[in-house]
Amino acid sequence: MRYFLFVLAKELGMTVRQLTANIDSYEIQEWSAFYKIQNEEKSGKKPLQSGELKDKLKSAFSGAKAKAKRMKR
Repeated sequence: MRYFLFVLAKELGMTVRQLTANIDSYEIQEWSAFYKIQNEEKSGKKPLQSGELKDKLKSAFSGAKAKAKRMKR
């Protein structure tokens, strides 16, 4: 995950410190899921239909929401 923070920070034109100060862990998980899906499509997997994309995102984010709730405690 730390490597991904550097990738995302570079993509957004900020340092990792700036990124983590301005974006919460839930949004970082969303970005991670976005890049994962994007990479799968580029690697030759068939393009996702809208329902499949919705299901994949929902699955990816359900874990992130639970983790974020645990971290707030």
